[in-house]
Amino acid sequence: MPTRVLFLNTRDSCGADVSVHMALMANFAPDEAEVFVLSNSEASDADEMRIRFAEMPHVSSAFLPLGKPADALTNKSMLGKALAYGPSAVSLARAAAFIRRNRIQIIHATDRPRDASYASLLGYVTGANSVVHMHSHLGNYHTGPTLWGMRNAKAIFAISDYIRNGLGDMGFDLEKIHTIHNAVDTDHFDPQREPAGQKTIRLKFGIPENAPLAGIVARMNPWKGQRELIGAAALLRDTHPDLHIMILGSDVPEVRTDFEKMAHEGGVADRLHFGGFQKDVRPFLREFDLFVHPSYGEPFGLAIAEAMAMQKPVIACGTGGVPEIITHGVDGRLVEERSAEAVAREIATLMGDPELRRRLGEHARQTIRLRFTPRQQCREVARHYENLVAASRGEALRNIPNSLGVDGGPRC
Repeated sequence: MPTRVLFLNTRDSCGADVSVHMALMANFAPDEAEVFVLSNSEASDADEMRIRFAEMPHVSSAFLPLGKPADALTNKSMLGKALAYGPSAVSLARAAAFIRRNRIQIIHATDRPRDASYASLLGYVTGANSVVHMHSHLGNYHTGPTLWGMRNAKAIFAISDYIRNGLGDMGFDLEKIHTIHNAVDTDHFDPQREPAGQKTIRLKFGIPENAPLAGIVARMNPWKGQRELIGAAALLRDTHPDLHIMILGSDVPEVRTDFEKMAHEGGVADRLHFGGFQKDVRPFLREFDLFVHPSYGEPFGLAIAEAMAMQKPVIACGTGGVPEIITHGVDGRLVEERSAEAVAREIATLMGDPELRRRLGEHARQTIRLRFTPRQQCREVARHYENLVAASRGEALRNIPNSLGVDGGPRC
């Protein structure tokens, strides 16, 4: 019988973590999971989420007021923010009733404060097994509700061994933490499919047709690597005067100003382009000659995996969860952290060797197709669901490796 699983989504809007959960919902086999969703009717994108759930007829969805978006609380007092941010007691009672009525066995949530804490609370109240899916960086910024939810969850799914081991270092029980890597739909991220708008990108941004283009897709955060990419372009200003760089991601005005100042001082301001947030990055990825994403301590690197699926040669840092995706010199190139010089060297090497770029790109797509597919991810998640349900009944558990290597065997 399929496991009856509820995805709890209290988020303000649909970020990368919720998108991962949406992909799970869409790709479970009928005998693996019967999927239910409780989503936040107060989220800024609630109407969009209703449409997306309606496109998955096998998913049973319901909406409850599960907390105001953070940007709606600007003028409220501390008490007002606390009361508005969290769901009301009535909403929690209705959520618990929904769980009991639908005989939910697993409550699956992200590591965001409302998700994590209310998943574990509802699990305690209803007897369902709570799972917190750890997508984010580790650090002392994790709130009390998140930490409480993680400590009281029956299981934690970590998106990389890096995250799993880091949680162990923080004192969490490694026995209940399971590595489940993110996945990429290689039918969607397919270099042979030409999305609409492909021909207009270089024209729109004033990039010459034959100019080499290195790009990154990432939030404007200090650790994401945009500064190293800009610094590398400045170092290559004389030897590669036609190199253009593209930064995709939501604008943060003060950060963008810093990037523009850095590019101006490095003499590459006329070759720095900001593409903003893009729902569909494939047209841009197709135009990139190199995908340069030198973020440090990356929890997994979903944007990196998407670029690999698009057969792009990738330059990334050999830290965090990235070495679990990329083998240096085989399907990508790994550099040290915070080093524009190292990034510049790799850009120069790859731009001077078209055959190496081609080979890395082909192997990159092969790696994603072999190891990081939605069906593989769903199978792993479903097996862990089965074990949680079996453990709650006192039944025997299946032996599931916590992480898989390239050859399908346990990772050292």
